[in-house]
Amino acid sequence: MPWAFLSALLGGVALWAAFPPVGWWWTAPVGITFLVLAALRGGAGRAFLGGWLCGVVFFGLQWDFVQEASGLLWARVLLAGFEALAVGLFAWLLRGLSRRWRSPWTVAAGGAALWAALELLRSEQPLGGFPWGTLAFSQVGGPLGRLAPYGSTMLVSAAVAFVGILVAAGVRRRGLTRWWSVAGAALLTIGIGFLPTAAATGQTLKVGFAQGIVPRGGQGAGGLSQAIAVTDGLRAASERIQGADLLLWPESASDMDPRQDANARALIDAASQKAGVPILLGTQEYQARTRYNQYVVWMPGQGMTGLYAKQHPVPYGEYVPGREFAAKITGAVNMISVDMLAGNKPAYLDVPLKSGTVQVATPICFEVAYDGIVGEAVRAGAQFIVVPTNNASFGSTAESAQQMQMTQFRAMESGRFAVQVSTVGVSGVAAPNGMVTNETKPWTEAAEVARIRLSTTLTFATRFGEALRWITYGLGAGVAAIGLSGLISRHTAGHQIGRGGRRHRA
Repeated sequence: MPWAFLSALLGGVALWAAFPPVGWWWTAPVGITFLVLAALRGGAGRAFLGGWLCGVVFFGLQWDFVQEASGLLWARVLLAGFEALAVGLFAWLLRGLSRRWRSPWTVAAGGAALWAALELLRSEQPLGGFPWGTLAFSQVGGPLGRLAPYGSTMLVSAAVAFVGILVAAGVRRRGLTRWWSVAGAALLTIGIGFLPTAAATGQTLKVGFAQGIVPRGGQGAGGLSQAIAVTDGLRAASERIQGADLLLWPESASDMDPRQDANARALIDAASQKAGVPILLGTQEYQARTRYNQYVVWMPGQGMTGLYAKQHPVPYGEYVPGREFAAKITGAVNMISVDMLAGNKPAYLDVPLKSGTVQVATPICFEVAYDGIVGEAVRAGAQFIVVPTNNASFGSTAESAQQMQMTQFRAMESGRFAVQVSTVGVSGVAAPNGMVTNETKPWTEAAEVARIRLSTTLTFATRFGEALRWITYGLGAGVAAIGLSGLISRHTAGHQIGRGGRRHRA
């Protein structure tokens, strides 16, 4: 096997290892190093193929939960192959960039901007994108994660790419240039680790959260008996929570709409009356042929007083775009019998407490992966973050632990406490410095109480998130143009040399 393709394979494995179930943050820049070494060895076509192969290995290994939820290996492979095109494009353009720029530092800076832009693009397009596998999320336990409050996922991912490219550029050179590049990457990583983290400075709040468990027999919280069993399990677990100001239940806590179903309403009423505090819980609102995924405020003796409807349903997970066409390819689309509609309000709830009204950001499940959804809620006034999720469809995969990384990142990015509450785990509380407390084990009933601190201060990343997004795209487009010019000029030069009878080597 050629060295370039072996390097691409190693790069994909190293990138995967930065996330749970392994979770070694330092393998992310190592993975970029292997990817770049593969991209810079051989011609432009081989660079693209090597980058694509690296991406397929990375995403294919990480996204085992896609196969678990759908029961289809080809769905996992197809998604990984499509998303890996962004990695292939990065490697291809970096090949051209290295022909235009000679300094390892400028190539690393340009490559970092290019990676951040392409990663952002695949996180947003098509069909709303798929941010899973964003390198920034893997850095919550490492020094580069300290950049989160200063530049969100874009700056942290760019820093990972910068370090990895700089090391690769150094490896390809000799003498002092090599050692300056490697030493510079190491010193930069260490130095970033000394940046201060954001801190919550407001009043304290005691939040309780319940992980009631879903019966192991089936997926999700579907079916009449199973849906009621999930709600009853949360009610039972909540009885162990004492002295909380607010109770948090997960997404799909009551898939039987308590506004319509008397049994579900009775269970939730019983829990809220016994606790004497509001409950935030996930439910579904069904209409004629559609539904909404909602997170609602349930007050003792009053019932529902506020709701947020998920604004970013997962394509082919919660709704089926082009259903008629997709049904001709596979009958698996019939597993989603009722399409979910998108809400149109920010992921934000006002919750009345005895001490006053508290503003809560409530991105539901996969929405925590999207910069804009969480940032919009925090700018609207959210004082802490709740991430309700239902991970029952993903079995024993690392999906929930990967999502917990995202919750940690959002806490670090926003300077707010963030609570992930799951039907089956992992649940836990992330502090603004990224530390996790009250973490539960998967598939284990649990009830926890944690004291958190509220915050109204906006970090740089949260305040200027939209501007950072456009800056990332602008820098990425500029670097891509330079990389493309390098590829074109080399191709043209090759043809000119060929006419003179000299052999050209890419």
